[in-house]
Amino acid sequence: MSSRHGNKHKKKKTEHRPAPVPVVDDVPCQEHPDPQKEDHMKDANRNPPRSRLGFAALVVSVLVLLVYFEQACIMRKAMRVDQRAWVSVPIPTVFPLNGTSIPVVTQITNSGKTPAKDVQGDFVATVLKKRRGSPTLGDFSIGHPHNRLYVGVVFPGASIPTTINVVRYEPNVAEAIVPDDSLRQDIERGNRFIIFYGRITYYDVFGIQHWTQFCTGSGTAILDNLKQCIRYNDVDNNEE
Repeated sequence: MSSRHGNKHKKKKTEHRPAPVPVVDDVPCQEHPDPQKEDHMKDANRNPPRSRLGFAALVVSVLVLLVYFEQACIMRKAMRVDQRAWVSVPIPTVFPLNGTSIPVVTQITNSGKTPAKDVQGDFVATVLKKRRGSPTLGDFSIGHPHNRLYVGVVFPGASIPTTINVVRYEPNVAEAIVPDDSLRQDIERGNRFIIFYGRITYYDVFGIQHWTQFCTGSGTAILDNLKQCIRYNDVDNNEE
């Protein structure tokens, strides 16, 4: 019985399992990026956050305001320069030596478009010897005698005639100089010279203070101090 069943072997059934299928994630490669993601990034670039737009608008507004302010300041200064008062003292051309005194005839003129207020000045008109030191131009302090003039208001286009005699300044008094033959010869020979200088101060209608300086003279002896005298002729450039 054993031999009968020995030739017959039961075949075992082989189970065929299905082969596993690899799962590939749907991840786009670098060569083929996701078009939806690109569109989203483009939208984000086209529409920046509102906070950035607001800040940029604020910066632009501030810059525009600064430009307008600067232009307004420039226009205001230009208007003040154009409309302000301009006070000057014409330089006398002659110093007559044939009378009992030496008059310096000049005038205070306002060539501006608005009145000059509180016009006043300090003047020196005297005779100096050559090589006796340079004149102290512009020093009107105590210890330096001079003439004082107060005009008040000078209207546009107006001129205030002024005549000042050449004097010899003493500590407490000014003595008129009489043009005698000795003085005429000294001036002609270059031993003495006449000098006339001063400073005018005033206010314009905008409340800004201004000043004008002038200097001139007569006689060849003034040549030693001519550069100093010429440099003294000046005006202010006050804008505020």
